[in-house]
Amino acid sequence: MIKGLVIYDEIDVEKNKSYINWLIEDGIKYNLDLELILTKDIDYKIVNSKYKFAINRSRDYKITYDLESLGLRVFNKFNFCRLGNDKLEAYNFMETLDIKYPKIYRSNEDIKGNKKIIEKPKNGHGGIGVNILKDFKSLDFNKNVYQDFIEDYVGDIRFYIINNNIVNSVIRLPKEDEILSNFSRGGNVELYKYSSLQKEILEKLLNNIDIDFGGIDFLLLENGEILFNEFEDAVGSRMLSYLGVNNTMELFLEHIRKSVKGMK
Repeated sequence: MIKGLVIYDEIDVEKNKSYINWLIEDGIKYNLDLELILTKDIDYKIVNSKYKFAINRSRDYKITYDLESLGLRVFNKFNFCRLGNDKLEAYNFMETLDIKYPKIYRSNEDIKGNKKIIEKPKNGHGGIGVNILKDFKSLDFNKNVYQDFIEDYVGDIRFYIINNNIVNSVIRLPKEDEILSNFSRGGNVELYKYSSLQKEILEKLLNNIDIDFGGIDFLLLENGEILFNEFEDAVGSRMLSYLGVNNTMELFLEHIRKSVKGMK
């Protein structure tokens, strides 16, 4: 059995207990001996001698960096973990690839005219802390990202990625008069059949990043155009399970097994 860590922040363990148990129990089928550890209990002096890999579900990319520095294989790797937990860095990355995203405001001087903007925490997830603003007097550019409010927004497309391949896609549709489409906040979900043009955009992105298991979210507009929204590092599979798709765990564990097999 190949020993590995499953890392969670203490605050997230209870609500993810069934997923953690599923991960650990199914890991045995793939010769993976997984042990849950909380971020506060990581002892970097012993992890390198005891474990071969780690699954970092804490969203803390500094932990990934430290573990990789010790020689552990971490899922996901540092670069994607960082982009998945710093939205501004993710938008900067899209800029280098010439992939469209909603206009971002980097200072009060950038915001002109009477308009609505979206406020998001830089490291937010699950729709927590997302607000529509019409008053721009108390903006915190160190803590939050501010972007255009998209009037012709239809919903969010999430592309599920395992070993840098698209394995599924889901569209999340907000409830009437809501801006958030998150499944955990009451949004409706459906399996989504993406177009060849949308696939080209995803492939362009995937040619420039390495994702073990993550989500890539795009905003779908009424004209069919898609705009990059964010990466999801610690992506879950609740929506897929709800829609009757239950193979993501086996695909992920098989990817881990192949990646760590033969590691010294």
